[in-house]
Amino acid sequence: VGESLTNGSYKQAAKSAILHGIAQGLGSRKSSLTISMEDQQLLVKTFFENPSSEIREASLQLLKVNGITDPSFKTASINKAVAIMSDSSKTDKTRSEAIQFIALGDPAPYAKSLEKLIDTKEEIPVQLAALQTLSLVKGTAISEYLIQQWQVLSPAIRDAAINSFLDDSARIAMLIDALEKDKIKPEQVGFGNSVQLMMNRDDNLRNRARSMFTKSEREAKKINKEYQKALELNGDPEKGKEVYVQNCAICHQVRGKMGVAIGPDLGTIHNWIKEDIMANVLNPNLSISSGFGLWEVKLNNGETVQGIIASETSTAITLRNNGMLDKTVNRQDVKSLQAINISAMPTGLEKKIDQQQMADLLAFLRQN
Repeated sequence: VGESLTNGSYKQAAKSAILHGIAQGLGSRKSSLTISMEDQQLLVKTFFENPSSEIREASLQLLKVNGITDPSFKTASINKAVAIMSDSSKTDKTRSEAIQFIALGDPAPYAKSLEKLIDTKEEIPVQLAALQTLSLVKGTAISEYLIQQWQVLSPAIRDAAINSFLDDSARIAMLIDALEKDKIKPEQVGFGNSVQLMMNRDDNLRNRARSMFTKSEREAKKINKEYQKALELNGDPEKGKEVYVQNCAICHQVRGKMGVAIGPDLGTIHNWIKEDIMANVLNPNLSISSGFGLWEVKLNNGETVQGIIASETSTAITLRNNGMLDKTVNRQDVKSLQAINISAMPTGLEKKIDQQQMADLLAFLRQN
């Protein structure tokens, strides 16, 4: 490690690759292999002083795998990171790295300082790093704080905040409770996270989540009845295109254009009657198109992946979900594969578009 950091013949990219490779190798070893105290000191020095962000990141990864074994040196190093974290004259990159460094120890003593960084006045990387480090503090204090602050959190921070709730059942219960009390809106929970909540192993939590994210038959009929007026309004296809781009293009294309090919191509429904299109838009679970139902794959390493099956071969399965990269898993790594019987399309569009916008969307989707 020391030679890779000090030998001037190595380029920055090579150094970074070496450190990342070492970190990955140490992390995957079945038997422990410690880094000497001398090299730990060198890694810390590199983290704080090297001009390359890639080298600093790689050094931190090594320290995360090995830890800092000398308590006094560890405390002094974390205190240095805390000072950088609080220094607004530093760049957001430097401060966010320092916040991540704090996680090498117990971040609990710095919880109040970290909470203050989850503020709209701070740069997004700083807020995200503070949230991620706070999430490592055991207990539900971070969840309580996020619920209290929810109305002033930006969308990017809300997404990360929802992820922090999913770490254990106590936090999940608090999230569902906040959803039921309307402190957090169901539509503010990303689709992937909502599916994870609806697949919780705990019967009570799973049923409560499903009641929040899926419509009952009575509710679906009520919403459909409220939107019947949209069928009588004159729709503007151009305005409907805008509605489509804002709400549908994240998962659908129209004739192979204007969107992401996750769900069915909506160019195939132009000859449907308006009533049928609207019914399926308002209640995606009404009829799940063949090949577009959600699946849950549990892997041998404990990881769980949800999505539609984009492709499969004799050796691998590729899953696709909105807002995420495709995930390909080897069949030999699959512990179980289960159909969820939920549409990959999120519910709740009626909370985002009014009746006139629905009429415009229908006009756009039905044009030849």
